[in-house]
Amino acid sequence: MEAMMRSRRVPKLNSEGEAGAENQSAISRRAAMSGVAIGPLIAGLTPISAAGDHNLAICQRWIAMDIEHRQLLAEWGTLEGWLIRHRRWFRLSPDERAAVPEGARLAQIEARLDVLETDSNALLKAMRPAPAKSVEAIIANLAVAGRLIFEEDHPEAHGLIVRAVRDLAKLGAPK
Repeated sequence: MEAMMRSRRVPKLNSEGEAGAENQSAISRRAAMSGVAIGPLIAGLTPISAAGDHNLAICQRWIAMDIEHRQLLAEWGTLEGWLIRHRRWFRLSPDERAAVPEGARLAQIEARLDVLETDSNALLKAMRPAPAKSVEAIIANLAVAGRLIFEEDHPEAHGLIVRAVRDLAKLGAPK
């Protein structure tokens, strides 16, 4: 599941060698949907210091990296689409690509995405055995799960997780 979420797809080319609109917008649409669905729910849910709850700190760090990852994927998709349309990117040789100034940013994004993928996978492994010590940590764990499951791939599971995060946040909120 992690590998599917983290993959950077190369858009399918049409007969003219250009990416279709549906492929160019898929990355940013997913990022936006997941960010909108869960991001605001966990933003204010951690009144307890994450320093005192190892699991909560791991979840918060993973979510921050996932947000950056999704933003970079959206930028990468936009830039790659521009390169395909304006520079015929997939028809260029490696030497020709190196000469395109915008290609340097694509390489920077690729390198950062690789680091984020490695680091976030390590955090996911660290998350599994650590029991939650607070309701906030449980909410954060569920928020991570909600970000790992895309709504368009598994709408029922995603909806249940988002609702659980929202319900637990309401139950745990001071009255």
